[in-house]
Amino acid sequence: MLSVVALALLVGCEAEPLTTTDVNKDKVVEEVDEEAPVILHDPVSTTQTFGSDVAIQATVTDNDAVVYVILHYKNEVDGSADWEKDDMTPSGDVYSGTIDGNDHRGGGVDYYIEAVDRSQNRAYAPDGGESDPYHFRIAE
Repeated sequence: MLSVVALALLVGCEAEPLTTTDVNKDKVVEEVDEEAPVILHDPVSTTQTFGSDVAIQATVTDNDAVVYVILHYKNEVDGSADWEKDDMTPSGDVYSGTIDGNDHRGGGVDYYIEAVDRSQNRAYAPDGGESDPYHFRIAE
C-alpha cells in the first residue's frame, strides 16, 4: 500500500490510498489451525538393561502437518533438571527415537514425547509431559 502511494507522489499523480476492502476482496481467508497433533504411544513397561539403548516409537498424526517430534528423557537419580533430547525420525506417521544407554545411571528413566505442527500447536505423551512423564526401571 505504501509503495503505491509513494510511486504516485514521485510521478506527480494524485492517488487514492488503497482501502482494506480493496486489498481483501480478492484474498482467500484461511482458517486458523488450533488442533494439536495426536500422539499414540505404548509406554516402555518392562525393566531395561543397564547400558543398553532403548528404542521408543510413536504414531503421530495431525490435521495439517507435523513439523517435528522430540523424545525428552532423563535418569531419575541424576538430580538434574535438564532433559536430554532426541529428534525422532519419521517413517510415514511412525516416529522413532532412542534413549541412549550411556545415559542410564541406575534406578530408572523418565521420558515424554513432544509433537509440534505447522501452526505451533503442541501435544505431549503422556498429556502432562515433563510434569508427569512415563517411567521405566533399569536393571543394575
